[in-house]
Amino acid sequence: MTVVITILVLLAAAIMPNLVNEKKSREAREFFAQSRNLMLGARARSMGDRRTRTVRFDESGSRLVVELTDSATGEATEERALPLADGVAGSEYVAEGETSNAAEWRVDFYADGKASGGGITFTSNGRPISLNVDRRGTVSQIDGELPDTAEEEWDAGGYEQRL
Repeated sequence: MTVVITILVLLAAAIMPNLVNEKKSREAREFFAQSRNLMLGARARSMGDRRTRTVRFDESGSRLVVELTDSATGEATEERALPLADGVAGSEYVAEGETSNAAEWRVDFYADGKASGGGITFTSNGRPISLNVDRRGTVSQIDGELPDTAEEEWDAGGYEQRL
């Protein structure tokens, strides 16, 4: 009887860390899907009511926040928030093509469906996963670091002769 109990305890000890890691991994995947949907929802609501929405990172609360700013008073009202999953942390912030920090990072979604552009990289179990928003308002999830978007802009007044 003690042999059977010992074997069961050893099996449980071997399996338990895998179950805990699987749960954290599942919660992280759900967070990334929800955060992408949060941004897409902010864009859709901006287009629907013709008002600008801002997505920002609230470092003190460890969450992504969607805000609506009143054009008359300039007062921001929180519409939605998404807390970070356990084991997920923000690591890189880019706003309008420039490196930013957590406190200043924001992406604006405008009434025409476009955005100010930017992205945020989260790390989960040492693995970087990024959410990138281009100026057209497209939100994409990238396994890895944010892409360099400096080459996506061009001088509108410039002329290049092609041979």
